[in-house]
Amino acid sequence: MELISGARMSYERDLDESPDALSLREQVILEFCAEGLGDSEIAVRLQMSRREVSVIRGRAATKLVARIASAHPFHIREVVLASPFDSD
Repeated sequence: MELISGARMSYERDLDESPDALSLREQVILEFCAEGLGDSEIAVRLQMSRREVSVIRGRAATKLVARIASAHPFHIREVVLASPFDSD
């Protein structure tokens, strides 16, 4: 599988990609997560340690959260700052 062998490559991205762009490894690991695989199963498939998979998955999740926050800043601020005790 070309995608899996690509995931074993280095973390480097093209210089013209933004710093919050997902690396190939991050993309592959998130795809496996979406399929319901755990870190140990992903590690076996990609021939990595479980810890390395966990770290990469966490880094990808952080990037995705940052993207979501920047895409909808007003809505997220409204939700986060809303108090259940505010009256309309």
